[in-house]
Parts: sequence; structure tokens; C-alpha cells
Amino acid sequence: MIVKNKSIPYSLFGMKAMQQRISTTHPFSEKLKERIRIAQAGANGEKLVDQIFLKYQFGFEHYIFHDLNLSSSGKFQLDTLFLSSQGAYILEIKNIAGRIHFPEEWNQMVRVLENGQMDAFECPSVQLERNHFLLEDWFHSRNLSVPVAGAVVFTQSRQLIENSRPHLTMLFPYELPNVLRKREGRSPILDSKTLSKIVIELSNGHFDYNPFPLCTTMNINPHDIKSGVQCEKCGTLGMNKISRGWVCTSCCQVSRRAHRRAIHDWFMIVSETMTNRECREFLHVPANYTATRLLGELPLEHLGMSRGRFYRFPLEKMKVECENSPNLQGNSR
Repeated sequence: MIVKNKSIPYSLFGMKAMQQRISTTHPFSEKLKERIRIAQAGANGEKLVDQIFLKYQFGFEHYIFHDLNLSSSGKFQLDTLFLSSQGAYILEIKNIAGRIHFPEEWNQMVRVLENGQMDAFECPSVQLERNHFLLEDWFHSRNLSVPVAGAVVFTQSRQLIENSRPHLTMLFPYELPNVLRKREGRSPILDSKTLSKIVIELSNGHFDYNPFPLCTTMNINPHDIKSGVQCEKCGTLGMNKISRGWVCTSCCQVSRRAHRRAIHDWFMIVSETMTNRECREFLHVPANYTATRLLGELPLEHLGMSRGRFYRFPLEKMKVECENSPNLQGNSR
């Protein structure tokens, strides 16, 4: 039973929006491109593992949590947590192309591409051990005695892995059903009543991770972000306001809702608050009342009165806007 589905990659939406608003010559541009590539690969890999769980029917009581965020002695995120009578089984998903090598002298994982390019990553054993400890700590703080184990899942089944860590369990997606099934061949450790209690505790303990605004989390100067309403057709920034919407200065596309994405971009990238003046400057509109009306079209919260008023976009409402907007969803592809 899937208790928590995979989350929409909101941070990926934000990074792709930032990529449209940052100069290609910016010092952070290449790093941003790499972060987008890694985040996209991770999302694709997790989707593949999700399909395995959707396709396979386990004949025993189990609960699956995807993208589970918890906090104990530190905040931590689990790609997938499989809960059964044998306890909690952490699955760290890795979608990495190329030949994988684990150097004996360093706690790293090295990837070598066909063109010879080498990249070093934190060894997944370190991440798995860290999450193992934090999850045990989380259970202990709630007086729950739950065995914890885990594995790293490499989603590319034809991947060549060299010099693997002896105490690190590594799996390919097609191995998951059999491995999890074999675990249930042992005597049960947790009964159904205890499992139900753990499920409730995990569900209540989850919190939504808020990566925004990205300028803060990535230490980028907000003044480096290009302003303007972006054309939904050609991507040009700087649409002109007309009586019933916006017109693109490049392809003449007309839109009535293009400002919604621009305002959304502001909250994802620049700041967690927005004033009327900031709205006018970012959307390139001159009139106070115009900015007030445009801000009022989105489900924003406002605080303060008159010139001291500012707006906030609560994360839950931002997610709904993101899920319901084809233009914002297009940002993630």
C-alpha cells in the first residue's frame, strides 16, 4: 500500500525558471545547469522505481512512503521507505549514467562517462548510513522499536559497477520485489497494530520541504535575476501590458495570464515576500492599482496596510498553482 506518493519536483520547477532569468555568462550558470541535470535524473530514476511498486503486488502487509521528509537530531529526506513486519527498509535511488567506481582510499563514488569525463560524488554508503542513523533516532524519540535496514538502487540495469563497498547493499530495480519478498520469509518482528501506529507517526511527522526562494538557498544576488513577464510561446522576457492582457514584443503572442507565472517566479526565485512596488518593477507595469489587481488574482496572503502591505505565497498554495498551471508544469520537462 502506497501511503505517500512521489512529490512533484518543485525545486526543479524553480531552477528551470531561474535558468530563464539568469544570464548564460553568470558565474552560477553552469552550476545551475548541472544541478538541473542531476535533479532531473533523480526525478526520472525515482519515477522508474515507483513504477516497479505500482506494477508488483506484494502478498503481505506493507506500506510505502515516497519522498519522506522527517526531522530528528537533524532534518533528512528518504527517497523511498518500505515498511513491513520486518521493519523499515530505506531505498536510496541513484540514476547515474556511466561506469561507477568506488575508490578504496576515499569515501566517494566516481562516475566515468564514455567520453572520459570523470565526476566524483558522495559515496551513497555515507548517505545511507546517515539516514539510517537519523531514522533510528526518529523512531527512538517516539519510543518505537523498529529495525532499520536499507539499500542503494541504481536505476540503470546495464550499469557497470566496479570495486563496490563490501557492506553496501546495491540493487537494480528488477531485484527489488524479490529482495523485499525474501525479507518477509523471517519471523515477523512488528505486528499489524504496531505497523498501523508507525504509519500514523510517519504520516504526521512528514513535512514539506520548502526550497524557496532559490536566491537565498543558492546564495545568488536577486539583482542578477532578469525581470519581466515571459512569453508563453517564444520565451522572450518583457511582454507589454495591454488592456486585456499581455503582448509579446518579439512574436506578438497575446496572453491574459502570463503575469501569473512571473509572480510565481518571483516567489520561487527572488523573495518570500513581494510589495506592490516590487511587483510593478518586476512585471514592468507603472500603476499601483494595476499591480494590486494582478496580485489579487493569485491566492496570496497579504499583511500590513497601505504602503506597508506585502504579500506572501504559502507553499501549499504555491504547489496548487504549480500543479494547475500547464505553463509551470512545462517548466519541468
